[in-house]
Amino acid sequence: MTYIDFHVHIDHYPKPVEIANQYEKNKIYALFVTNLPELFEKHSISFKNYKYVRLAIGYHPELTGEFPFKRDLFDRLVGSTNYIGEVGIDLSRGNKFTKNEQLDNFSFITQEKYNKGKIYSIHSKDAEDEVIEILIQNKVEQAVFHWYSGKVSTLEKIVNNNYMFSVNYGMKKSKKGQRVLSQIPNDLLLFETDGPFVRFNSQLTTPLLIPEIYSLFENEYTNFKETVMKNFKRMLIMRELEDLKHSK
Repeated sequence: MTYIDFHVHIDHYPKPVEIANQYEKNKIYALFVTNLPELFEKHSISFKNYKYVRLAIGYHPELTGEFPFKRDLFDRLVGSTNYIGEVGIDLSRGNKFTKNEQLDNFSFITQEKYNKGKIYSIHSKDAEDEVIEILIQNKVEQAVFHWYSGKVSTLEKIVNNNYMFSVNYGMKKSKKGQRVLSQIPNDLLLFETDGPFVRFNSQLTTPLLIPEIYSLFENEYTNFKETVMKNFKRMLIMRELEDLKHSK
């Protein structure tokens, strides 16, 4: 493996199987995040035999007011994957009215009975402090903040707890995103496309464009490709060690 994409919504592409096959053919590790447990269940059969595409069980916080969180289904399915995402809290305009429910759901999803041996892909828009508080409270050991856009002071708290960040091309296009990029330590860095929602030069982001996008991050990070892969491998080793520790 030479590249990774740690947060991509494959089922939102016009031809999801074609995209998944591109990841496989090019040996690019992809974390296929889902927005509901029902969608994880739906896709788990179609994508179970992929080597490089890994399916994560998720519940997107922006859907809280529209789709009730099926806790029983999550509980039944979460044991079949090592990855949980996209999950988190979103308190941006239009989502604040479900704040209490979101906090309760995220606390449930990250509780100790689920988080051991799991890696989380976290949504935290305008709720970074609430997210980090719950992660620490529930003793979550491995979490990756997807497209972090919060305060530098909270970012420092995330760093102090050794949680990671997945960065994407969209972050390079704003001053705030560039400021965040400048604050992320090399050893906590991963890459994501967040495809198909983040486009590259007005194109639909596909696995074939990932090498070119990687090259653009060399301005912010020396040896970006090597650094990301090193961090990714270390994260997987830590997950395996954690899983082993809790299986005894």
